[in-house]
Amino acid sequence: MKQYALAIIGGGASGMMAAIAAGKSCKEVLLLERGGRIGRKLLATGNGRCNISNRNAQHKGYHGAVPEFVRPAMDRYTVDKTLRLFEEMGLPVVEEEDGKLYPYSLQAAAVLDVLRLELERLGVEIRTDSEVQTIRRLKDGSFRLYVQSGEEKQEYAARRVIVACGGEASAGLGGCSGGYRLLEGLGHKITPRLPGIVQLKADMNGLKGLSGSKFEASLTLRDGKKVCRKENGELLFTDYGVSGPPVMQLSATASRLLDRGRKPVLEIDFLPEFDEETLTKMLRRRAHTRPDKRLEDYFTGFVPKRLGQCILKLAGTAPLSRLAGSLTGQEIAAISRLLKCFPVQITGTNGMKNAQVTLGGADTSQFDPYTMESKLVRGLYVTGELYDIDGDCGGYNLQWAWSSGQLAAEEAVRSLA
Repeated sequence: MKQYALAIIGGGASGMMAAIAAGKSCKEVLLLERGGRIGRKLLATGNGRCNISNRNAQHKGYHGAVPEFVRPAMDRYTVDKTLRLFEEMGLPVVEEEDGKLYPYSLQAAAVLDVLRLELERLGVEIRTDSEVQTIRRLKDGSFRLYVQSGEEKQEYAARRVIVACGGEASAGLGGCSGGYRLLEGLGHKITPRLPGIVQLKADMNGLKGLSGSKFEASLTLRDGKKVCRKENGELLFTDYGVSGPPVMQLSATASRLLDRGRKPVLEIDFLPEFDEETLTKMLRRRAHTRPDKRLEDYFTGFVPKRLGQCILKLAGTAPLSRLAGSLTGQEIAAISRLLKCFPVQITGTNGMKNAQVTLGGADTSQFDPYTMESKLVRGLYVTGELYDIDGDCGGYNLQWAWSSGQLAAEEAVRSLA
């Protein structure tokens, strides 16, 4: 049986980056992927454009029991170093709003192609359709990997192992719980997992008419009176609740609150450019200027019709056949409050299968943040989403994959020497 210097389990972002980093100085690197091809999940990131990093990605953009765990890897393998590495592989990068970084071609396939070509250039051995069932550490400190490949069972020997299986989010794109099972089998603690960067379910009573509507809005997530997080951007109403970039950004916080039995509320400001006093005066003037307008046309030219009619109904101004001139000062104030602070009760998330990242995972206290090596099993390293670490939406999670993958690989190779 051939013994490899390093075996990497998982052909996702962190696994491929680990294999590239190791392959530069080690010629016995094996990459095992349970699916039929490497990098499948990468193709779906950034709506197919692959948001490979974020100019602002620092440790403050990460969450988990101990967010500081990311600091050594992020400080050693910075965003700038990541960009230089991709440029060396032939992939120029372009920066968009909020520091989001994309391949210049705006095609996720381009990112996967340069990674695949670099793996080939470095001579990394890749085995797909190879699911690692068990990892066993031998007395001499090396490892045996027991693999299911189709109908066949195979064994591989390696002096060092990196587990880079990723989380269980987006099972349709390769997400699985296999990595957690492997780590548990070696004595590691796995914290409860929740869906993150995911659409949110909500109480849509009275809001069904808004399904399919998009609005530029300011969102505030509250737990009772406590403000948990604020985000701005394009909000999308759906049959089940709400979606869109700002919702995805808030979703990890909402997911954790729901898991604790809390009842978070999303407050929507549809007109953030106006304060409530100014808006109330505008609405009052609108009613006085054209008192003969029916309420169904009261908002025409100002806010989308479906939103306007929904607000009027919830403000208790029915029927819409009323004339605008009949609105009382109290009713106009109620309309203004709803436009500035529209409460939506969050009831759940759209589940792990629709999530982009997994919250929770391998307990970081059992790993060395300066090497990514296990404190329980020497010679075993873990990367990326498998940890109880999740980043903000917008390239943060991929940057963690690149940084942790490089750190684990270089430290694993260093330990061989």
